[in-house]
Amino acid sequence: MILELGLDHELTMQDFCDVVYHYKKVSLSKKAIKRLHKTRDFIQMLEKSQRKVYGFTTGFADLRDSYVPPEKAAELSLNLIRSHDAGIGQNLPLDVVRGGMLIRAVSLAKGHSGFSEKSLMVLLNMINEDIIPEIPCHGSLGASGDLAYFARLGRAMLKDPVYVVHKGVRKTADQALDECGIEPFKPLSKEGLALINGTSFMASMLAIAMEKELKILETSMGLQALFLNSVGALESAFLDCIQEVRKQEGQKDIAKILLSFLYNSPFTNRNNVQDDYSIRCLPQIIGPKLELILSQAKVVERELNAVTDNPLIFLNEEISDAIHPDLKMEFEGDQWAILSCGNFHGEYQAVAADAIATANAKIALTFERQITYCLNPKRNQFSLPCYLIKDASKKGLMSGLMITQYTANAVSQKIAQLGIPASIFNITSANESEDIVSYGATAGMRLLEQLEYMEQLNAIYATVVMQAYALKREEKQISSLLISEHIFILLQKKMENSFPILTDTAFDQYDRIRKALDDLDIPNLINRPFYCRARGKI
Repeated sequence: MILELGLDHELTMQDFCDVVYHYKKVSLSKKAIKRLHKTRDFIQMLEKSQRKVYGFTTGFADLRDSYVPPEKAAELSLNLIRSHDAGIGQNLPLDVVRGGMLIRAVSLAKGHSGFSEKSLMVLLNMINEDIIPEIPCHGSLGASGDLAYFARLGRAMLKDPVYVVHKGVRKTADQALDECGIEPFKPLSKEGLALINGTSFMASMLAIAMEKELKILETSMGLQALFLNSVGALESAFLDCIQEVRKQEGQKDIAKILLSFLYNSPFTNRNNVQDDYSIRCLPQIIGPKLELILSQAKVVERELNAVTDNPLIFLNEEISDAIHPDLKMEFEGDQWAILSCGNFHGEYQAVAADAIATANAKIALTFERQITYCLNPKRNQFSLPCYLIKDASKKGLMSGLMITQYTANAVSQKIAQLGIPASIFNITSANESEDIVSYGATAGMRLLEQLEYMEQLNAIYATVVMQAYALKREEKQISSLLISEHIFILLQKKMENSFPILTDTAFDQYDRIRKALDDLDIPNLINRPFYCRARGKI
């Protein structure tokens, strides 16, 4: 199946993942092609009319009052692309770039931007042939969109000798396009601005981050089954009557999951009056974070289909009733309007990425405290040995898992540091004409970096709770129906170390532990509760 783009198709997160990760092909719908041609005809009329229209016959940003003759409009597009390729730094991840290319194609295919079918096909053919430009990560303020990112993409489309990755092989864009028989992009009037003036790369970062976020959070929650049973947690704090009187939905969701882990548990220590906050208050701590994260899912989906350049072109019934008559134009029996706007501003992406990152900070700090709880007998009422050293006579001679907490501490601090919002800052650009910027790309990149640390923390956490659970399970006869037992046995098969670990062992198996967590797919074992909620499946 080929994914058709146009006004009549809304891109879903599944579509996004199919194209970005499974290389599904894309094309234009017949309606999209018709609309693209119709809009270009209108633009040609504008060029002949000698009207002064931003981006068509003017400069950009604070140069907007500088008139450019219509016969120079195509040159203006070309100059814009080359002058705005001012990025620097290491390259963006290829999945972010591929996703940005797709989202841009979706936006341009709706016909509000003035892109031609021929020009858009260059972009679609690059996606289909897996020609992905190398794009420096610094240069987007998220104010007039992802200017520097798109300019580098535009140069690759122009067949300039910039580097791309073509089916996994690094080469120049001119080589890759020639090999695939793709004619280079020859920008017409307005097309340079239509290509580079938008939020598609920020939207791609956010979509990829959301997919990773849900899996990481579900993995973390699945590992709670091992932790809660290892420390003999009381189930009373998770009973539904407790949550009902607080009336918060996220709290209810988390409590329900945690209660399922303790159903008929032989580990529950009923001699405890109540547990510490990192156990007892998990619904109240993680619940609001879950609500905050899930509330961004709709923002992500809407941005996949957003038209985000400037100015935008509207036809007939698309035009607002509140428009001033002077802003409407007649052409071939249709009503047209070309309107300046600010859809290129990335504040939605910035705020969404910042919200998720802020939530992750407290989640990480909570799980780090649980690691300490497992390692410190004074915290866990001596239900677990110091640093999870099985043979007490070797305490001191052995350090056990002492230093895993140091690493978790460092990683958690980094996660919390990356939780400081980027969108609260502002430095103006374009000689003060762009006086409020979003830093949406900064927020998106920081979130993706933070999620890498969250995965690292999960690997440390998994090692600690596997050791703790292995020590406790030796004392009990356990039903195979207990979720913690099911997770332990499956994860044990995939991890290099056999638990409980009996000797001091270097913690140098991070990649293998991370792979074990991925292969086990804990989210599916607990029925992907957050993913399904985000996708509206429950």
